[in-house]
Amino acid sequence: MGCASSSKDVFKYRHNAIEKNNTVILDRLLHDQTANTELWNTEHTVSNNDITSRSKLLNNLPEMWDNCCRRSGSASDLSRDTVDAYSPINRSDSPLAQTPDNFNNFMFGCSKYIQDLRSNSTLKKILVVTSKDDSVWQSITITARNLEWTVNRVTSTEEALECFHKGNGVPTVAFVDCRFQNDKAVDAHQIARSLRSIRRNAHVVLVALVRKSLVLRNEKDVTSILTSGFNKIIVETCNKNVWIKELQQLEKEDVAMRSMLAQQDAVLAALDKTKDLVIITDLKHNIQYMNKSGSVILGYGAEDMINKPLAVFHQLGDIDQITKKLEKNIEWDGKVSWKCKSGEHVYLHCRASPFRPFGKDTTNYIYIQESIVDVHGFPRGSVPSIRKGSYDLKSINSDGAQSARRQSLAKLHNLPLEAPITKVISLICTAQENSNDQVVQILDKVVDILRVTELYSSHLKTENIKYDDPVTSDLIGALITQGPVHVTSTRRSSNDSATVKSQPYGLGVAKMNFMTSVTPQIKELLDMSLYWDFNVFKLEELTMKRPLVHLGMNLLTHFEVHKTLGCDERTLHAWLTVIEGHYHAKNTYHNSTHAADVLQATAIFLEKDRIKRLLDQLDEACCLIAAITHDIDHPGKSSAFLCNSKNDLAILYNDISVLESHHAALTFKLTTKDERLNIFKGLEKDTYKVVRQNIIDMILATEMTKHFEHLAKFVSVCNKPSTLDEAPVDGLTPSEVSPETIMPTSAEEVNLVKRMLIKCADVSNPTRPLKMCVEWAKRIAEEYFNQTDEEKLNHLPVVMPMFDRASCSIPKSQIGFMDYIINDMFETWDSFIDMPEMLYYMRSNYQYWKDLEEKGTISFNDICKMMTTTLPKIPESSGNH
Repeated sequence: MGCASSSKDVFKYRHNAIEKNNTVILDRLLHDQTANTELWNTEHTVSNNDITSRSKLLNNLPEMWDNCCRRSGSASDLSRDTVDAYSPINRSDSPLAQTPDNFNNFMFGCSKYIQDLRSNSTLKKILVVTSKDDSVWQSITITARNLEWTVNRVTSTEEALECFHKGNGVPTVAFVDCRFQNDKAVDAHQIARSLRSIRRNAHVVLVALVRKSLVLRNEKDVTSILTSGFNKIIVETCNKNVWIKELQQLEKEDVAMRSMLAQQDAVLAALDKTKDLVIITDLKHNIQYMNKSGSVILGYGAEDMINKPLAVFHQLGDIDQITKKLEKNIEWDGKVSWKCKSGEHVYLHCRASPFRPFGKDTTNYIYIQESIVDVHGFPRGSVPSIRKGSYDLKSINSDGAQSARRQSLAKLHNLPLEAPITKVISLICTAQENSNDQVVQILDKVVDILRVTELYSSHLKTENIKYDDPVTSDLIGALITQGPVHVTSTRRSSNDSATVKSQPYGLGVAKMNFMTSVTPQIKELLDMSLYWDFNVFKLEELTMKRPLVHLGMNLLTHFEVHKTLGCDERTLHAWLTVIEGHYHAKNTYHNSTHAADVLQATAIFLEKDRIKRLLDQLDEACCLIAAITHDIDHPGKSSAFLCNSKNDLAILYNDISVLESHHAALTFKLTTKDERLNIFKGLEKDTYKVVRQNIIDMILATEMTKHFEHLAKFVSVCNKPSTLDEAPVDGLTPSEVSPETIMPTSAEEVNLVKRMLIKCADVSNPTRPLKMCVEWAKRIAEEYFNQTDEEKLNHLPVVMPMFDRASCSIPKSQIGFMDYIINDMFETWDSFIDMPEMLYYMRSNYQYWKDLEEKGTISFNDICKMMTTTLPKIPESSGNH
């Protein structure tokens, strides 16, 4: 009984379940080989055509996944540890629950995970659930062990459920004794329901052992067993030959099928977790599958796209070229524009390839639209997006450090300009590749010394100082120190708060809620102040060109700057009012709206996890204050103009960093001249020196003549390999260390981060949503045009001759600015803080300017006309906060 070779007593019951989007197919067949009659065949929810179509697609998914991995490339660069990190055995801990940042790496990891599933399909573990140790179970146990199955027997429902709940105790096949209806120890229905309620047990083959009389007597009992969750029913027998064949059939059919379903679930879940848009079509180019990223990017649900022609969702007319190449079994690579449900369009870099799982015959076409936040699809030379790269953490002192060196080296090599120090560090990093550990450590120390800003500043050797002669020590120290003493030479702990003098007034008593005086429209707008698409121009309009006071109070109180500095909100408000009053409203660009915009960008950067871990409250206050004041009293003309026109400021500051020096000096002059607006009056003397030096340093960092110097130092320091070789970060074990957890530690390194933060905030216009990007481009162009007009009128050297009102190409100027300054800096900054929406808008805006240039829309008047009409909309990126 129970064997395929037994003609009269063979009854096989099958129950195959495929669960996708709450759609369940129940395909149950009961065959009596003697009578050759079909007793059971039901289907629920899905039609035959849908079942056939979906089954064909699911059967090919593992091979499709392998094909995607081959197309994506770069898989060979991953270490075995990286693969292991993506390839756990249990479904609940699978990589599919993670959101990777590099699709290529993730695809390779999941490919290995699928291979593990295939290899694990040979793991043969049987759980026997019965309270009767009779000859039937003995026969099953002996036969299974002879066939190299691992057999575990439990005698109660509780023990069985405990096995199912154990992560490492889940069997491949579970035999449950259903022969005795009054068996109190084993409740078969409860076991089945509990097993199916646990996600990781979905692919366990559940077999019910029944008496022959049950099958012959009542079809309802059979249905009850199957619907409770059992996959198969086998009639009891003691014949070992029968069990040999039954177990072989279970392994080759049921277990293999369940393993295939597990692979398919893995692939589908992986595709849904990727940031890249993946579309699979049939040979007629009708869409058969689209992952969740497609729904997010295009706005369509799966039901809107399945079985629809691909061309319906394509904007440009070159879809025919793509399909023709695919039909000739030729891969296609290029940019395509897709129609979103909202009527907007999104540009994506696409790789399309034919899929041939059975040799030469193509069954499907695969389109991989590379993530708009991971791959730059525009024609420029830039630093590659090297984000969250994986390291071989088991060999962290060798391979991991070399990987970090290669990463840092790649960024240095790709900078558009090269400084001598960059060449030196690159040569040293190259020498480290083939050096022993001792030499590598020495060279690491050399590189750390070279990264210090004051490379030629002298320092007293402690062994040469006579501690009993403080006069000599002070005198020599004063003589060899250039400029003021740097009081930030030692880094404060993030747990240390700023030293604040006790105040005669209580902060709680003097505190004023200035938000009560603003309109509901302003309050509603300020609620969005920590979103990247915040509309500062709307705030400018609502506040009658006084956005800085309102946004400043909102964000400074959010970061509790008044508490950090030891002042009240009244003082803060008075200070903001005076600062905004010294911005020139007649400037089209360098006005208080620009200051508010830079403040808002700075606040968003400060909210990022890595920045939060790095900076303390006093650092945050300095960043926000520097952002507010970084362009105060800007005349609407460049430093070069002031030098050429022999302006008093140029004479005062010796033609060196004229505007930035003026901004910094005026900030402290205005702040300290009146106690009513002196936000620093609550600080101790040493703390005030720290604050003053930090604010000045950040304001001076906004000078564009030192742009590449700051960028090169940031890339060099924040990707330095020596950090990997040091002690565990923040108590993490070596296996938990990643580029995200590696943090700058010295005061100089932290200063580099703050300089990069304010630099990116200062020129973030091209990374904002399109409407704001175009408005800022219009405003800066108008200011440059005014300067050119005045230079020509006064017969001064023309600093920017291309910014002539009659001939300047606005798109070309924006493209050049982004290619030369913006793209590399924001790629690097994003790799540090992980803020993909910046890159999304940057690339979309870049393409917008490219399109305008190609269309010949170049003049200032053309841009102004476009501002009065509806601009093409760019779909919102995910993760806007």
